[in-house]
Formats: sequence, structure tokens, C-alpha cells
Amino acid sequence: MTLRNSRPWSWPKRVKWAAYLTLTALAVGCAATPDAPTPAPPEPVPAKPTEPEVDLIKVYETLDRAEAALTGDHLSSPEDGSAFALFTEALKLDPDNEEAARGFERIVERYVELALRALEREQYATARSMLARARLIDAKHPSIEPTAEQIRLLSTARRTKLDLGGDLQNDSVRQQLAQFAVSPKGFDCRFVIWATSDAEGRRIYRALRDGETTTRLRAQILIRAPVSVERQCFPS
Repeated sequence: MTLRNSRPWSWPKRVKWAAYLTLTALAVGCAATPDAPTPAPPEPVPAKPTEPEVDLIKVYETLDRAEAALTGDHLSSPEDGSAFALFTEALKLDPDNEEAARGFERIVERYVELALRALEREQYATARSMLARARLIDAKHPSIEPTAEQIRLLSTARRTKLDLGGDLQNDSVRQQLAQFAVSPKGFDCRFVIWATSDAEGRRIYRALRDGETTTRLRAQILIRAPVSVERQCFPS
């Protein structure tokens, strides 16, 4: 039997519409789904500041000027142009410069040397002044305290001087030296010998030693006229 007015089978319109809406919703839902969160980029690491380049030409020029000031005994005062100021400037230009750092020690050593020279001339105020300036630069320098003690002892010593105008081969002169070498009771003494040559100084020392047999005689020989001996005694 043949059915009239028949047509090919197809989805009803209502079903087609429902399917269309379902697919559209799925598409919109997929589009609306947020992606996984993107990690934040790492914060930039600040670059290390570049150290300024050392101007070696300026450093060497400053060190040369400091050396000239040191040679001329322009050590720290007046400050402008002094060895101390120039070594300080060189160290600011190049903080690792060993020559500049060593310069301060050399200044102290020179002040100590000047203090000892003043001490030899019995210029005690000058010796103390030189040492005070050394302390301002480096109070812990190992040469300062021994020098200060030496200044203290010599500035308070009992001094006796014997002028030697005669021939050292003369028995009376030698006997005079032997007697002079004996320290007063209660004192320890040392001697400073002024002679015109080292050989003459040694002859005077031997004559002194002949009179002092109980202890080792301490003496310093200085080449200078007139010929004489100074006895410096300290309470024992």
C-alpha cells in the first residue's frame, strides 16, 4: 500500500531548534570559560651599581706630591699640601692603594725620628711636640711609647759633663775618665761621648770602661767637637 502525500523523514523543527540552542550554549560556555591564570613575570633584579673607575694618573700624581712633601718634612702642618693631606687624598681616589696607606706610617716614623734628634740636642719641648704630632696620626704606633719614655727619662736625668782637652794617652786624662765612669750611689748611668772620629770615641769608651768593672757600661758615640763626655744618671 502506497501512502500519498508522503515526504522524506526529518527532525521536527522543534527538535532542530533545541539542538541548535544546545550547541550554541556549549560554544558560548566554552568561550566564556577563563583560561588558567598566567603567572606574573619575575620582578627585575636591580643591577649592581658599577664602581667608578680609578683614575690612576691622578692617584700617581697625588702620591708623587705626597712623597715630595714627606721628603721636605711638610708632614701634617700646615695641612694644605702636607704629606698627610695628600696621602689621604690618594686613598680616597684609590681605597685599596697600599702605598697611600703605608704613607701614614712613614709620617709617624719621621716624627719619631725628629723627636729623637731633638732629644740628642736636649731640646725636650721640641721632642715632645714631634711625638704629639705623631700621636694625632696613629696613637698606637709601636715606636711612640718607647720614645715617650726615653724623653721622660732624659728630661729628668742628672747630668754631669767632662770636657776632654788633653791627650787620651795621658795617664791623668785616662784616670779622670775612669773616675768619671763610676755611677753615684742609687743611680744607674749612661754616657754620651762626643769625639772627632769613631776611633777616638772608642778610645774614650775603653778608658771609661776601665773605671767601671761591675756593670756593662752603656755609651753612645756622636761625632762632634769639642771632645767631651756627658754622664746621664737616673734613680735606680
